[in-house]
Amino acid sequence: MNRLLVATDLSARSDLAVQRAALLAKQFDCEWTLLHVIDDDAPQPLIERQLHDARALLEDRVEGLALIAGRRPRVMVECGAVEQTIDEVAAGTGCALLVLGMQRRSLLRDIFRGTTAERIIRRSRLPVLRVASAGEDQYRRVLFACDLSASSVHALQTARTLGLVGDGELHATYVFEAFAKGQMLMSPTEAAVVAHASREAREQAGEEFQRFLREQQLSVPPERTHLEEGFAVVELKRSIVAVDPDLVVIGTHGRTGFRKMMLGSVAESLLGEVGRDMLCVPLPARS
Repeated sequence: MNRLLVATDLSARSDLAVQRAALLAKQFDCEWTLLHVIDDDAPQPLIERQLHDARALLEDRVEGLALIAGRRPRVMVECGAVEQTIDEVAAGTGCALLVLGMQRRSLLRDIFRGTTAERIIRRSRLPVLRVASAGEDQYRRVLFACDLSASSVHALQTARTLGLVGDGELHATYVFEAFAKGQMLMSPTEAAVVAHASREAREQAGEEFQRFLREQQLSVPPERTHLEEGFAVVELKRSIVAVDPDLVVIGTHGRTGFRKMMLGSVAESLLGEVGRDMLCVPLPARS
């Protein structure tokens, strides 16, 4: 990783992201930029005042952050639409990673559109590290949430390239959905048929999971591979609680429009409910 960007809304939750960005800048000896965006939907005198105050606040923190990171961050305070501006600055500065803090949900405001962080992740062309907890060291335990798709392959490759999957303890989780068993009353014969089909589906999913790990050259001990049957979000949350990782790595799928707004994705569902750092990796745009 040669360059990273951390976007802050100046809240305490964003401070965790800034601290993690400083640790990453130190770990990889890379350039880093500290960005705050002022929403341009306000009277000009107010915008100018906010720009001045935000720049002064960030500049006051530079020396302390430089002690952590080993180098001073570049400070940028911009005015514009928040998600679009962050996306444009991330692309314009040539950074390899965008770092964000976890945001508090507002049920009525975010039920359809998501939090600002979720909207940024949704449109980002870069991998996004959503920071939810205080970091004092490198990531020691990483959980790779995979669905055996091209998105999972790219997420893993990106995490490796960034250096976030190193020599630490790596776990891998795959959730498969075999079929709906339901709660209907079944005869002993029907129950036996369902149980047999369930075992076969699990065996097949396990073989596909192991094949995927081999193809990706992931040497994960059996006790660190987690094969679960059920709904992805529910089972992944259970795996996260059981493994207690420092970082979750997951790919994001490029849904757009009404289907995206209403259904969301596994990654987005986890973002609002899991208090762990998450690396969300989008598939590259098709040329």
